[in-house]
Amino acid sequence: MSDDNQGKPLAIISEGLYLLNLLFPLLPLIGLAWLRYRHRNSEFDLVRNHLPQAFIGACISSGIFIAANLLILLLGGYGSIAALITFEVYFIAVVPLFLIPGLMALIKAMSGQQHRYPLIGRKYAR
Repeated sequence: MSDDNQGKPLAIISEGLYLLNLLFPLLPLIGLAWLRYRHRNSEFDLVRNHLPQAFIGACISSGIFIAANLLILLLGGYGSIAALITFEVYFIAVVPLFLIPGLMALIKAMSGQQHRYPLIGRKYAR
């Protein structure tokens, strides 16, 4: 492996966990938090680019998921029509906004390239 691609497996794993977090919120976030803590001073540019952005994106999407659940609880619980509408809006509007950049980042990580997430990736772009 060349020096540029040594962090490639970890970049791929971090982007995969980010995408899993969209389907199963919070559990992959724990894995991303552990990876972020363990590799916070990584010497590989690919890891320093992909891992923090995936972690921040997963935190934001998990926060929105938790907010949607709190809204459901405030509007009458999970048996109400408000729950159905809230989750429909979440899965139709919010998930694609996070899914598309995540898929693009995964493709870039698999090809060993840097990627910049919209809005949150300016600090980590190289």
